[in-house]
Amino acid sequence: MANIERLIGTGKVFIFAQQKFVADVQYDVQIHQNYSDGKTMEGSSRVPISAEVKVTITPDGAIRGYVGERLTLRLSDGRRQDFFVSSSRGDCIGTGGPY
Repeated sequence: MANIERLIGTGKVFIFAQQKFVADVQYDVQIHQNYSDGKTMEGSSRVPISAEVKVTITPDGAIRGYVGERLTLRLSDGRRQDFFVSSSRGDCIGTGGPY
């Protein structure tokens, strides 16, 4: 697995469906690419097979009450990153990559 992109900054969190504002936050979005090594006639190659997006929100208390809900993080560069809050500790799982 290789870390292909890391985004750190200040952003805003919204409830995905309603676009209702939740909180101003600090974020760390890490995108990791999983590869499969294969053999070709010319030698070996690395083929991307999946990506994993890890989203860390600070303060995590801003999102703890949204376990199981899909939220949208508006990044400081204007892009968005959707994610689910996966635990009452504020753990998050990104859905897709930034758009």
